[in-house]
Amino acid sequence: MKKLLQLSLIILLTNLSLLAQSGKVSGNITDSKTGEPLIGVNIIVEGTMYGAATDLDGFYSILNVPPGNYSLKASYIGYTPQIITNVIVNIDETTIIDFQLTEQSVTTQEVVVAAAKIPIVQRDVSSSRANITSQEIASLPTININTVLGLQAGIQATSEGIVVRGGNIRQTAYVLNGMILRNERDNTPFTGISVTSIENMQVQTGGFNAEYGDLRSGLVNIVTMEGRKNLYTFNMIGRYSPAQQKHFGMSPHDPNSYWVRPYLDNSVAWTGTKNGAWDKFTQRQYADFEGWNSIARKTLEDDDPNNDLTPKAAQDLFMWEHRRQLDIVDPDYEADMTFSGPVPGGKALGDLRFLVSYRQTTEQYLVPLSAPNYNDWSTQFKLTSDIAKGMKLTIDGIYGKANGTNNNNSGNAGLFRSAGSIANQLSRVSFIDTRMFATDYWAPSSIINNSIGAKFTHVINPTTFYEVRLSRYGSSYNTNPAALRDTSKIKKFGNSYWVDEAPFGYMPEPSTGINGMRMGVGMSNSRDSSKIATYTLKFDYTSQLDKFNQLKAGVDFNYTINQTNYASVDEFLPQGRSQSKWDAKPMRGALYVQDKLEFEGMIANLGVRMDYFDPSGEWWVYDPWSDAFSAVNSPGMDTLLTKKRTEKQITFSPRVGIAFPITVNSKLYFNYGHMRSFPTPENLYLLRKNSFDQSVLRIASPNNPLEKTIQYELGYEHNLFDQFLLRVAGYYKDISDQPYLVRYINRDGDINYTVSEPNSYGDIRGAEFTLSKNRGEWFQGFINYTYDVSTRGNFGWSRQYENPTEQKNYERSSGDEKQIKPVPRPYARINLNFFSPARLGLFLGDWRLNLVGGWNNGFYFTWTGGGAIPGVLNNVQWKDTYTMDLRFSKAFHISDKAQIELIMDVSNLFNFKNMSSRYGFVDGNDYNDYMKSLHLASNIGDELEGAYINIPGEDKPGDYRTTDEFTPIVPVADINNVNDPSDVAIYWDKQTQRYFEHTGSQWVEVDNGKMHTIIKNKQYIDMPNQQFFTFLNPRKIYFGLRLSINF
Repeated sequence: MKKLLQLSLIILLTNLSLLAQSGKVSGNITDSKTGEPLIGVNIIVEGTMYGAATDLDGFYSILNVPPGNYSLKASYIGYTPQIITNVIVNIDETTIIDFQLTEQSVTTQEVVVAAAKIPIVQRDVSSSRANITSQEIASLPTININTVLGLQAGIQATSEGIVVRGGNIRQTAYVLNGMILRNERDNTPFTGISVTSIENMQVQTGGFNAEYGDLRSGLVNIVTMEGRKNLYTFNMIGRYSPAQQKHFGMSPHDPNSYWVRPYLDNSVAWTGTKNGAWDKFTQRQYADFEGWNSIARKTLEDDDPNNDLTPKAAQDLFMWEHRRQLDIVDPDYEADMTFSGPVPGGKALGDLRFLVSYRQTTEQYLVPLSAPNYNDWSTQFKLTSDIAKGMKLTIDGIYGKANGTNNNNSGNAGLFRSAGSIANQLSRVSFIDTRMFATDYWAPSSIINNSIGAKFTHVINPTTFYEVRLSRYGSSYNTNPAALRDTSKIKKFGNSYWVDEAPFGYMPEPSTGINGMRMGVGMSNSRDSSKIATYTLKFDYTSQLDKFNQLKAGVDFNYTINQTNYASVDEFLPQGRSQSKWDAKPMRGALYVQDKLEFEGMIANLGVRMDYFDPSGEWWVYDPWSDAFSAVNSPGMDTLLTKKRTEKQITFSPRVGIAFPITVNSKLYFNYGHMRSFPTPENLYLLRKNSFDQSVLRIASPNNPLEKTIQYELGYEHNLFDQFLLRVAGYYKDISDQPYLVRYINRDGDINYTVSEPNSYGDIRGAEFTLSKNRGEWFQGFINYTYDVSTRGNFGWSRQYENPTEQKNYERSSGDEKQIKPVPRPYARINLNFFSPARLGLFLGDWRLNLVGGWNNGFYFTWTGGGAIPGVLNNVQWKDTYTMDLRFSKAFHISDKAQIELIMDVSNLFNFKNMSSRYGFVDGNDYNDYMKSLHLASNIGDELEGAYINIPGEDKPGDYRTTDEFTPIVPVADINNVNDPSDVAIYWDKQTQRYFEHTGSQWVEVDNGKMHTIIKNKQYIDMPNQQFFTFLNPRKIYFGLRLSINF
C-alpha cells in the first residue's frame, strides 16, 4: 500500500526529468562461510555522505552517486570490515559490488580488497553507449569535446556539434550537470565546455529512456568535477601551433596564381591573355584579361582627365587594390584550465566548495575575412554545499562568446570556422576576388551563450531521493558591418589619379577596381540583433522500490522568450533583400514515468513520456492565394486577415529497452522508442518580407506538429579474453513530420511565397561494429566501423500554382515525388594508445604515443559530362579519404602533488592530400575540365558516349597531378581529322587506342617511356584553377603543456 501511495504521489507531481547525472551502486552481502545473507550491514561510499544498509535479503542499493572512482566500506557487528577500492561509477549505470564478510577474529584490522575488475560488458545498459573518462580525453590529440565524440561509432564531428547516425546537430542534446545547453534560436547545442573540468562524459546514440526529451539522434551527458572539501586542485593544458598556411601549394599571392598571373606576367599583362603568348591550355587556367595597354587607353579616351593612367600606373593600381595579405602570419592556440577546492570559510556553509574553468580557442582563417580568425572563449563555475544531512545545493553556470565572420549575407546565424567552410564560399561562386581581397564581403559577428542554474538534491533515504533545478539559458547575436571605408584620397597613381583605401573598409555604394573587381555594394549585408532566453524548472524523483524495481518520474516546465530579428540589407540594391522577425513566448512541459526492472541479470527499462507544447499567441488564418501577401496589401495583413489562437499539442512517446545476458560474457540488447523534438523557431514563427516592396516571401506555422522519430536498435556485446569489448549494433529510424518548404504562386505572379509544412519524411538504417580495449598498462584503444544509409523525400509537391494548367505542367516535369536514395558511405575510426607505466621510473615511465586514424568511403554522384543523360545515376565514386593524427607526450612527476606533461600533437601526420569536389574550382567550366581530363574506367566512359570522349583508365574523381608540370592529353575520334593541333599537347586516338604528338608537320607516336612517366604522375589532369584551395589542412604541429597541481 505504501508503494502504491508513493507511485500515486509521483504521478500527481511530475511532468519531465532532471536529466540523469549520477549512477547507482548495489549488491549483495553474505557470510563468507555459510553464504547466508547478512541483514543490516552498513555500506558507506568513503569520502561522501552516501551509504545504505542491507535488507532482509542482504541486498543494498545506493542511489545518486556522482560518477567517479570510489572506495566502498562494509561494516557489521561481529564481522571484520572490508574496503573495496577502485569502484567505478558511471552516469545512469549500476555498479554491482558484492561483499563476503568474515566473522571477526582477535585482530580488528580492516581488510582492504581490490575491487573486482570493471566489467567488460555492462549488463544494465540496453542501448549503444560509451563512457569517456577524463583520462581518456587527456590522452587524445585534441582538446575539443566534439573531436573526442566524433571518434565513436555512428558519430561524425563538425565544428558546431556532432552528427549521430545520419541526423543533424540539432537532434543531439548536450547536457552539462543536468542543464541542457541548447540555443533556441535554431535548436543547436552549445559545446564550448572546458575539457579540464570534465569528470565523466557519456555519449548515447539510441535507446533513450523516457526521462529524455527533445532529442532524436544522440545524447551527450557531461558531469564536471566537484571541488574537494580539503584539497585545492589546478589542471591546465595549452597548445600552440606556429603560423602556417591551411592549404597545400602556392600562396594566392604567388606570381603564378589564378588572381595574379594574367596581370603581372609580362608575356600577356600588357597586350592581353589572347595575344598568342599563351597556348590555349594555359589560357584555360586563368581569367581572360585584355591587357594594361587597353585599360590605359580607355582611361585616356573617356571624359575624365583625372583618371588618366599609363599601362604601368594601371598595373600599380591593380597591385594596390590587391595588396591585402592573404597568408597566415599569426599562430593558432588553445588554452583550457580548471581550479577547484574549498571556499575559504566555507566550512560553516556546508563545506562549500568551488570549481571554476576557463577555455579559449583561436584559429586563423584560411584567408582573413572581416575578422582574421575565429576566436571563442568560455568560463564556467560550480558551487557545491552540503547544506544539511542528505541535502546538497549546487549552483553552476557557463558564459561563452564566439567572435568571427558571419558565414552568409542573408542575416542567418553562423560563423566561419573551418578551412573547408571558407573554401566552399570561394569556389564556383561569383565575385571570388572580392571575397578574398576586399576586407568586408561578410560582416563581423559575435554570439554570446550563457547559462546559470541551481540544483537542490534531497536524499530521503539511501533508496529514495529527489532533485529540483531552476535554470536559465540565454543567447544573443550581434552582426553588423565593420567601420565605413575612409574615402580620403591617400595614394596617387599616374599624374593625378588619387585613390582611397579601397578595397579596405565597408562600402555600401558602388566602387569598382581597375580590373573590374567589385569593391562596394552587395557586401556585409547581414544584420542580427536577436536575443533568446529559456527558463526551465525541473523536478525529478527516484526510488529503489525493492531489489527488482527502480522507479523514476519527473516534471519539466520551459518558458522561452524568443526575440529574433535578422535581415539582409543593401542600401543601394534593396531588391531581393528581406527582414525576418518574430517575438514569441512558447511554453513546453513534459511528464515521464519509467521503471528499471532488474531480475536475474535481465534489465528492462520501461517508460512513457508525455510532451506538451503551447506555441502561444495567435496566427493568421488565410487562403493560400490571399491578396494579403502581395506587396500592396501586406502592410495591412492584420486587418485583412483574421487571427486564431495557436493550437496546443500533447504527444505520448513509449520507450522500451531490454538487456538480456546470453552467457556470463555476453549480452543481447534491444530498444524501441518514439522521440519528439520541437521544430526550429524559424519553422514556427517566421514572417519574412521583401525589404524593397514588403511582399511576403516566407511564412511559418506555429501549428506544425512536433518532429517525430521512431527508433529501433538491436545490439550484441561480448567480452573477449577479459580484455576486449566487441559490440555489434544495428539500427533503424523512421522520421516524419519534418518541416518542408512549399512555394505558392498565384495566377498573376504577384503572390509568390513559401510556407513551412510538415511534409518531409525519411528513414535511416545502419550497422556499427566496435572492438575496444580500455584496460592494460601498456596499450589501450579501439577500432570501429559504421555503415549508414538513408532515404528521404516529401509528400506532395514543392510548388503549388493557382493556375491548374501551370500546376499540371509543373507536375509533369518535376521530380519532387521521387525519393532521394544516396548510395551508402561507410566510415571507420581507429585509436591506438601506447604508454609506459609510471612504475618504470623517470626516464622510462609515463611516455605516451596515441594515434587516431580515420577513413571515409568516397561518395557516389552523377557525372554525365556537363549535360544530362537519361538513366545515368550515381555512376562515379569520389576517392576515399584518410586521416591520421598523433599525440606524443612525456609526463614528469615533480612531486606527489604536481605533474607536468610535455606534449606534441600532429594533425594529418602523413600529410594526406584529400581533394574535395567543392574547393578550388572557379566555375562550372573549371570543374568540367577537371572531370573530363580524368581517365575513368571504361564502363563509365561507355555510358558517356556522345557527351565527350573518355580515355579509359583507372582514375577516380579525387585523383590529382603529382607534379607541377601539366601535359594536356586531348582525346580525339580520329587523329587524321584534327585541325590546328597544338605542339604542347598529347593526343589520344580512339581509333588506334594510341598516344600521338604533333611535331612540326607530322604526327609521331609518343615514346613509351615518356608516356609511362606522364601516366604515372597523372600530368594530364587539369587541376582546379585555384590550386591553393584544392587541398586543405596540411600537416600541422602543436606544442603543448599539461600541468596538474594538488595542494
